[in-house]
Amino acid sequence: MDSSLLAKIHMVSVMIFLLIYVVKTVLLFSNKATLDSFSRVIKVPEMIISTLFLVTGAWLFFILGGIKVFHIIKLVFVVISIPVAIIAFKKYNKGLALLSLLLIIGAYGLAEMSKNKAFIPAKVMVANDDGSALITGTKTFAANCAFCHGTDGKKAYRGATDLTKSTLDATLVEQMVREGSKGKMPAYMNVLSPEEITAVGNFVQTLRNTSN
Repeated sequence: MDSSLLAKIHMVSVMIFLLIYVVKTVLLFSNKATLDSFSRVIKVPEMIISTLFLVTGAWLFFILGGIKVFHIIKLVFVVISIPVAIIAFKKYNKGLALLSLLLIIGAYGLAEMSKNKAFIPAKVMVANDDGSALITGTKTFAANCAFCHGTDGKKAYRGATDLTKSTLDATLVEQMVREGSKGKMPAYMNVLSPEEITAVGNFVQTLRNTSN
């Protein structure tokens, strides 16, 4: 499945999942009888949405092949929130219900915040590493950029640019790497050295040339 479509399905399932828990939490504080009725009606759809939310999220991580620090914290929040919510609504515990809801909202917030954060660099080994600028560009790109762009530049994860078709020159690529693109590509100015950024800019040109 296309990663952009998968991401949309994941986002929709997350929003519905969050809405269900907001409604259940409000009902827990206002009307337990209505909460019981709502829980019975929503039980199967909630299981489907929860499964879709978790499966699509795991699938996206698998396709991506990398993770960010915020992703790790988000996963911890999600893993904790679900069993806490089950206990909260089973025992009508308002404190636990609020805690679960805050964890779910926090997980969503962390997911949004992670969009502009760099990935944890992959460990990359290159044969005949002579320390040249081309090797530096190859290693830096593979360690930091290949998650979304792929080692050949064609991965286009969640709408990432196919670098074999990019028309940006090396200078503009360097600027994009340094500053990023809000909500889409993280900035690497505080992650990579100026030399590494320049090397990546030059390496991206080789992807285009190889394609042609």
